[in-house]
Amino acid sequence: MNKKFILIPGLLVLGIAAGVTMMYQSDQKITQQPENEPQTSPFSQTEISEHPMANAFVVSQVSDSERIQALENQIQLLNERIEQLERSVDVTQGQTAETAALEINSPSAVDTPVSSLNPVVTTQSLVKAGLDAELAAAIVRRRNQIDMKILQLRDRASREGYLNTARYSRELNELRAQDISLRDEIGDDYYDSYLFANRQNNRVKVASVMMGSPAEESGMMDGDMILSYDNRKLFNWNELQDATSKGQRDEYVNVTVLRNGQLVNLWVPRGPLGIRLGSARIKPE
Repeated sequence: MNKKFILIPGLLVLGIAAGVTMMYQSDQKITQQPENEPQTSPFSQTEISEHPMANAFVVSQVSDSERIQALENQIQLLNERIEQLERSVDVTQGQTAETAALEINSPSAVDTPVSSLNPVVTTQSLVKAGLDAELAAAIVRRRNQIDMKILQLRDRASREGYLNTARYSRELNELRAQDISLRDEIGDDYYDSYLFANRQNNRVKVASVMMGSPAEESGMMDGDMILSYDNRKLFNWNELQDATSKGQRDEYVNVTVLRNGQLVNLWVPRGPLGIRLGSARIKPE
């Protein structure tokens, strides 16, 4: 009996020892890898090369001049978009008697954000157009003096409580009467060069001609550049809209357009032309 009791515990000890040995050998196989076994990646080489971000940091071979030209094209498109938005705002504004009266009190250039239609005139921008530096500085100084007077008037009227009244309109108009437009001050040629040199649009482009409109009947075509209306040069669509609303309605006036590098003279009745307007930036000849 004593031998049986001794044999059973001995067998149990041997079994436990064998199990521990087998577990240890299994762990060794899992943790040890051959040094020459290649490490695999979840992505194949083909998948990496075809990944959309594979070439994200590849050095571009595009030249500086091409990048600059691309930026200029984007700036021109943005300028055209800004002008379209400004034009759409003007069209949607109501023309009631109240708004017509308040139009006299429209903010001065120094009160409004800078845009393609309201650029900042500086000495440097005028010199780029070919003006003498001293003359350019004198022009900017005079314009700044008028702007400062308008700002002071607005501040005084706001503080004294007569902003947007008849008195304010009268005093504002008296100040504006002292001002001279930049175009009139430097002349059409310099003004054209000024716009181009400072990357502003200087041509009115016919985006499309409405069917059955006076413009179509006169021979105007999509893509024409309108250079002058009634023998006065045009540099933006505001000037064209103002010109068509002046003079005697339906009287015929001369319009000069640039078409495929050729000057074409057209005769159109004064009034709405029936065209959708765009802008362009072209180097003056």
